[in-house]
Amino acid sequence: MMATNVTERIHTLQDVLDALSQQASAATSDPDIDPYEYMRERVYLAGQLMAIAQTTATISAMMADLWATNTGDGA
Repeated sequence: MMATNVTERIHTLQDVLDALSQQASAATSDPDIDPYEYMRERVYLAGQLMAIAQTTATISAMMADLWATNTGDGA
């Protein structure tokens, strides 16, 4: 039962990682940037990407902890 629960959680977290990757791609693919607003938009984009990167790192660590708990490698 625990393995199924952990596997489901890992799959759900992987889905979240996939969604974050899509958000990062979408955030960097907007070619319609006003040159007068360039700096403001770039700072905003950098903040978005930093938040995505931090969240991705946190979720990746959660997945590793879940896997270690499930396989007996941790905790």
